[in-house]
Amino acid sequence: MTNNFEQIEQLLEFTEKDTFFFIQIIKRRKENPEMTNGTYIVDNFYVYDKNELSKLKDKIINQCEKHNARAYINLNKLNAETIALHTLKKITDLIIQKQFKSVKNAYAATCGSHTSEKNKRWIVDIDAEELPYKNEIIEIINDLHSQIKKSNYKIIAEIPTRNGVHIISNPFNLKDFNDRIEKLNIKIDVHKNSPTLLYLG
Repeated sequence: MTNNFEQIEQLLEFTEKDTFFFIQIIKRRKENPEMTNGTYIVDNFYVYDKNELSKLKDKIINQCEKHNARAYINLNKLNAETIALHTLKKITDLIIQKQFKSVKNAYAATCGSHTSEKNKRWIVDIDAEELPYKNEIIEIINDLHSQIKKSNYKIIAEIPTRNGVHIISNPFNLKDFNDRIEKLNIKIDVHKNSPTLLYLG
């Protein structure tokens, strides 16, 4: 079991009006071989304050256990007005394309592809094979942050996953990062707007 609720709660900031965080419970064929599709969205949640996450905790855990699924949260904030406008555009496009059945999923799909976060949070995905290099990877990121003038960019957190860790970080020079990682003979994926693990039973 991986339960990151307590740690993630500390990372949620609601300093701007009408912002929220997006959570999805995802069932994967990897853990459920009877599935015909690769993934299935069990449920979506929209968190507008820290207390709301605490209130949803038991429901999210129960859904994960019931469906043998995982809960993910994107640590980049969303703005309600921006998402509403992009959803309106998406629905219009779907109707024009006569994809009427997809309209019901438009809001969640928009939440999954946008961000309103000014201080972006990237995910450096370290799997089990690369864990022995974790300290070196962190040193590289810290060094790249130090080269960014007039910023307080930093590594924000380390979120455990089933087989590794997600380093939550402010942006850095991705080309320089990849060049230096290549010298270690490893491959590390960096995601600029992706969710991290909230709960896995």
